[in-house]
Amino acid sequence: MKVNSISINGKTAEFEISEKIFFSDINNKLIAHVLYSQIANSKQRVAKTKQRNEIIGSTAKIYAQKGTGNARHASKKAPIFVGGGVAHGPKGNTHKIKKMNKKGKRKSLISAISQKTKDKNLIIFEDVNEKIDKTKKFDKFLKKNKINDVLIVLDPISKKKYRIISKKYS
Repeated sequence: MKVNSISINGKTAEFEISEKIFFSDINNKLIAHVLYSQIANSKQRVAKTKQRNEIIGSTAKIYAQKGTGNARHASKKAPIFVGGGVAHGPKGNTHKIKKMNKKGKRKSLISAISQKTKDKNLIIFEDVNEKIDKTKKFDKFLKKNKINDVLIVLDPISKKKYRIISKKYS
């Protein structure tokens, strides 16, 4: 199948695309699973408080169990004492990392591209050889071509670094 591509200069060209990638089955559950795992893995869980067993100090009883008229206590490490452990605080980096197989990621990307092709929302850029110095220039290009949401996928062989821009216009 032939598809049009757009260059940064505004020129259009036509080229052949693979039906295996652009017209495959759409798996919404797999796409949702990949998005869920990426969001879960991007969260930083760094807050941590010391538990009762992590406090350094004596484990001896504060005073006698009976005969003082006070409540019974074991050690100063208890959460009710200043300098003691925290009862139900954050535990640090104990969340489970959601793992995804490479084939699953690849299939979800193919499903997303197929969905965009089916909805006729897929816009393909020509190989970007010229450097885009300003975001303003790329923003102007997006407004000119009425492109609302942008996802740029680059070839890993390409050594140039581009910024991924995702923007919505009203």
